[in-house]
Amino acid sequence: MSLPSVELIPERSIMAARIVVALWLVGWTSKCVLFMEYFFKTLVSHPMVNDFFPVFFRSALVAQVAYLLPLLALCVFVTRRRAWFCLAAVVMTVSSALLLLHQDSANDATFETSFWVGAWLVWFTWSMRRSDADFLAHARSLALCVVAIQFCGGFVGKLTSEYWSGQVLADMFMEQKQGLAASWVRAHFDEATIRIWFQWISKCLIVGEGALALAPLLPYRLVCYTGIPFMLSFALFKTWMIYSVLSCLIGLLIAGWILIAQEVADTDSASLRRKYPM
Repeated sequence: MSLPSVELIPERSIMAARIVVALWLVGWTSKCVLFMEYFFKTLVSHPMVNDFFPVFFRSALVAQVAYLLPLLALCVFVTRRRAWFCLAAVVMTVSSALLLLHQDSANDATFETSFWVGAWLVWFTWSMRRSDADFLAHARSLALCVVAIQFCGGFVGKLTSEYWSGQVLADMFMEQKQGLAASWVRAHFDEATIRIWFQWISKCLIVGEGALALAPLLPYRLVCYTGIPFMLSFALFKTWMIYSVLSCLIGLLIAGWILIAQEVADTDSASLRRKYPM
């Protein structure tokens, strides 16, 4: 009696893919209250017509289906079959593309970062049975390229005197009254002091985004050790909903980190086999 075949997928590849999916979904659903009301109520009762977009990309139904469809990706947490991982990645990427092209969501960066991370996941899951060094190196390099693409735009957009002086971020901080530290800071410091701080905070933000725009040229661990805390700190002075854009990028960096550990483990095992042959 023959045993059923089992897909041999490295454990760390499964873990990496699940982390990307999990944090991708965290970002996707972090503004779910806003998006659910917008897609299912506002667009139905007050539809907008922009002739620039084809009829398909003006449909409220398309936006509704595209927003809910990625919930199918939850299947990767109860299966180890590559086909389901590939399906989840394709669904995530297609849904992001639809909302990125839809007239009512094209201006939201959530779907732009989600699309690029989804595209990386499609590539990764298609070959996730592999564990050779070339595949792991390519996975990390492409992950850094995705991060660089996202931050390059933000970096270039902030190369203005208003951003460099801190005026823009200070005005946003004082007017919007958002950010995890906003209430405490305003309660303990006057506006003049806060604006002086933002002269340096804004410069650090621009330099940090510029460094992440060069991520493919930097060591992977360095990007993880500095980039992840840098992205997590955004919510201190901005709305926590910024994680709808950043959480999938954080998941991507963590996944690459896990794959580094796999490559090191495989290298150590090969060394031991050469040293102690059977």
